[in-house]
Amino acid sequence: ECRSLIGDATVGRVSWVSQSRGIQVLPVNFVLVGNRIVFRVAEGTILQELTRPVEVAFQVDDLDASTATGWAVLVQGTTRAWDGELPITNAWALGRRELGIAIEATAWSGRSVSADAG
Repeated sequence: ECRSLIGDATVGRVSWVSQSRGIQVLPVNFVLVGNRIVFRVAEGTILQELTRPVEVAFQVDDLDASTATGWAVLVQGTTRAWDGELPITNAWALGRRELGIAIEATAWSGRSVSADAG
């Protein structure tokens, strides 16, 4: 079910401990390719650190304030450079992103939230 939920999403947050800048939590546009989370990054950015193996957490959510319902999915895994064809993502930030990163998931967890869940 977690894979199904994030399969419809386009933006998630990747978090890791950078050796040079400490804890990082950054939004990225992504796609699911099989069981891998794949996103594109620009060369020379802090996200380029993730082309080598790094333990990360990746979080996606969808919350509806009007109904007080939603869900959240947390994926834990290890990054690596993506060696396949770069997927098309709907980037909302300007700039070229020619490096691909894949998260190889080791754990998936999720939860639904509802004001009625009491």
